[in-house]
Amino acid sequence: MSGLARLTVTRAWAVLALATLVVFALAENDAPARAATLAILLIAAFKIRLVFLHFMELAAGAMPWRAILEVWVAVVTAIIVGAYLFTPV
Repeated sequence: MSGLARLTVTRAWAVLALATLVVFALAENDAPARAATLAILLIAAFKIRLVFLHFMELAAGAMPWRAILEVWVAVVTAIIVGAYLFTPV
């Protein structure tokens, strides 16, 4: 692994760790539950995308696979967020 690739993966790891801390803070804080849950779901989608791109190396992969990944993450996130928003409280 080249130095640049190692640096990119390290940055991705740092962003993932920071996002995990933000999710923990949102879950443990007295933030409004609905807003916190939506933020956590969106952060989870962002983290999934980072893992796919940097740790499964789809960022350098063939474009059809990356397009499938991006669409899959967007669709699954939209379904989960939509189901959450339209569920009666």
